[in-house]
Amino acid sequence: MSIKNSSKAKLPKAAPKKGVLGLPLPEIQEQLRIALLSFEKCDFSESEQSYEKAYRQACVLSDVQGMMESAAGLVHLASLSADPQKIESCELILDACIAKFPKQIPPMVWYCKGALARQEKPLRKAQRYFHRYLRAGKKLKDESMLAKGWTMLTVVAFQKDDFRRAKWLGLRVLSQFGEKNYRGINGTLYLLMGRLAEQERNLDEALSYYQKAHAAYLSEHNWYYHLHVLAAYARVSRLQKNYVQAYWYLDLVKRACHGSGFGLILRGVERERSLLEQDAVDLLIDNRRGMVKTRESGQIPLGKQWVLLNILEALWSAHSREGNDDERGLSKAEIIEQVWNESYRPEAHDNKLYYNINRLRELIEPDQKQPRYLVSWKEGYRLAPGLRVEFLGKNASNGAFGKMERENQ
Repeated sequence: MSIKNSSKAKLPKAAPKKGVLGLPLPEIQEQLRIALLSFEKCDFSESEQSYEKAYRQACVLSDVQGMMESAAGLVHLASLSADPQKIESCELILDACIAKFPKQIPPMVWYCKGALARQEKPLRKAQRYFHRYLRAGKKLKDESMLAKGWTMLTVVAFQKDDFRRAKWLGLRVLSQFGEKNYRGINGTLYLLMGRLAEQERNLDEALSYYQKAHAAYLSEHNWYYHLHVLAAYARVSRLQKNYVQAYWYLDLVKRACHGSGFGLILRGVERERSLLEQDAVDLLIDNRRGMVKTRESGQIPLGKQWVLLNILEALWSAHSREGNDDERGLSKAEIIEQVWNESYRPEAHDNKLYYNINRLRELIEPDQKQPRYLVSWKEGYRLAPGLRVEFLGKNASNGAFGKMERENQ
């Protein structure tokens, strides 16, 4: 039963267990447990299949509690994919269950509905759902539910820019429940406290909280939320102006995100990458992807033009060295030696160098007659004084293709 046609499953007429806060049958609980563990391992396909299996079994066994919890799980997975069509399809299933059995709604339904509302930003609605979840926790006298409910209300307070209340709630929940180590609670609160420390530009404190979140999620083997910690490290690195490290963390997260279930994380990664590219540089030289980016032109693909990338790398190295700014350039002889690994001879190398410098200027300069990035310097060239430049990646031309390219240009 796929998500698209799961709403066609016949709803049971009544649940075998009476009462609003009953539990699913044991076999359904086992499928729900497998679905949750698969999600934490980032196996979204397995998680979705387990929730769907639980839903089918619950319909056959007339287990309304199990049916609603499995439908709520599907809603949660859909929300993480950031796929509107998938979210709508799954929510229709859950809403049909709620409408048919309004007195038998398990607490997890309110939690998942609150999580979805929080992401789609009707925050008052999210608050209402989480308060319903809290009331259920109080009725069951379940401390882990209370911790979870208060944690999510803390997150909502942060989203509403009520940072003072969010900090007060976060510290209170940590104080009351932190030592209990309820699954997912401490990591989420540490992430939130880190964001609050970022707001106050206390980056050392933020990093300390993120490291605690890192440890909490690793101890739980929760790889999905571990990715959120890596994204937080990237954000702190950007604010500390350690741009190379920030790019490294973002690339790490992106490489780990394969499949539709990572839509929400990837959306955040792209937002952070955009901020990073705005903050970091006037000229970005990405040797890993064969790309240059300027403020005026955006991304400029160089493909396998390793000579151009190597010229920029050599000029960046000179631009970045300590000492007198007047000396942060390279002579023609130095460029030839570093890029082509040859001894400079004007009659053999001048035309080759002029040709490649002009190719670079055609690509990156808004006006070649008045260069702003690659300027003449004494008997050679340099990157313009005061230019903010970042170089990413190792020299991509060390392989056989790079050697052939250098010999032919």
